[in-house]
Amino acid sequence: MTYVLLDSFTTTNMAELVASSDVTDGIKTAIGEVIAEIDSITAIKQEQEYALVEFLSARDILCVLPTGFGKSLVYQLAPLVTKKMFPDSNPIFIIVSPLVALMEDQIKEATKLGVTAMQLGVHNVTDLEQGSYQLVFGSPEAWLMNDKWLKMLESPVYRENIMGIVVDEVHVAYKWGLGAKGKPAFRDSFSKLSVLRSIVKQGTPVLALTASADMESRDRVTRLLAMENATRVIVSPNRTNIRLALASAPRHEKVQCLDWIVDDVRAKGTAMAQIIIYCRSRDKTAEVYHYLKAELGEDFWLDRDPEKKWDNELIGMYHKGTDKDNKNFVISSLNGQGNCRVVAATTALGMGLNFPNISHVVMFGPPNDTEAIVQQAGRAGRNGVQSHAVLYNTRCAKALLFKSTD
Repeated sequence: MTYVLLDSFTTTNMAELVASSDVTDGIKTAIGEVIAEIDSITAIKQEQEYALVEFLSARDILCVLPTGFGKSLVYQLAPLVTKKMFPDSNPIFIIVSPLVALMEDQIKEATKLGVTAMQLGVHNVTDLEQGSYQLVFGSPEAWLMNDKWLKMLESPVYRENIMGIVVDEVHVAYKWGLGAKGKPAFRDSFSKLSVLRSIVKQGTPVLALTASADMESRDRVTRLLAMENATRVIVSPNRTNIRLALASAPRHEKVQCLDWIVDDVRAKGTAMAQIIIYCRSRDKTAEVYHYLKAELGEDFWLDRDPEKKWDNELIGMYHKGTDKDNKNFVISSLNGQGNCRVVAATTALGMGLNFPNISHVVMFGPPNDTEAIVQQAGRAGRNGVQSHAVLYNTRCAKALLFKSTD
């Protein structure tokens, strides 16, 4: 296959060429050659390839792909494929991401693929302003409310080389960006992301990624991001290796329903499979953590460690206010490099993070909606092994569980 080469490669030029089947075939060929050069990837899924072709063809695209599907790989491969097709180009993709932990994780993953990536305000500002990074990550607040980064986007190097805008975990755009029933929004900047389109050059495509968005929410996303005639790639969130259970929890003895976890920790220690217990608030997270700690006694520590070292704790806690060392301990453990086996957490743990060996997800109290159930349950079984998601029953839990996510 011969690539279609341009003297000056821009999204506008690409948009003019997308009607040609040669361009689509050329992108697919470049994708194949890039994958052949990456040892850690043998192939990508059909939906990933389709999304990448559409994005590099300068089309807006909304991808609703299951947890663990590999959504991030679409934009991580984008600069490599662009460089393969246009060796003299300097492609830059800006990534809007909701959480620092997510950005840090995605930068590590992109670097493994040979992609240069950085986060606003963390790396060398001079290199950043010179367009030395292919993926530039930042929060919506950083992109929209910091004059330094706004001016950078308006600079010639960015105006000429930005090839796309990526909004990761886009379901938070309306959940966090729009207030409910007259209440102020949690993070108002999420509702203003369409402003980015007025700063970059006309025709720059937007790639919106999420694991959970029902039909109404998909329309919300396209409106908020001013996506015109957006292509939609939708894959069912059903994960056949996850068994979803609805269990009863007596109102006055609710925390005791977790005693089976206490028994498992006491019997197996670090040999037990990993469990995440999602709670609705920081206070509830702390309650669950301290209950498990009290019930386990000396078994709370690996081999009943007499020194009670924090890195020998078998139970962890994770929420927005958890200190950085403990957050790192939990994340490292869930990635197989620490002793923690059970984590009581808010949804601050998990968004966009890939923990391969979670055998059980416990939803201790019903999530806010069916999209949240999909997000939380989807943390289990990413290694393909039969796994379980347990939602402890209250009156509203049944209604949530059986509401259609279409």
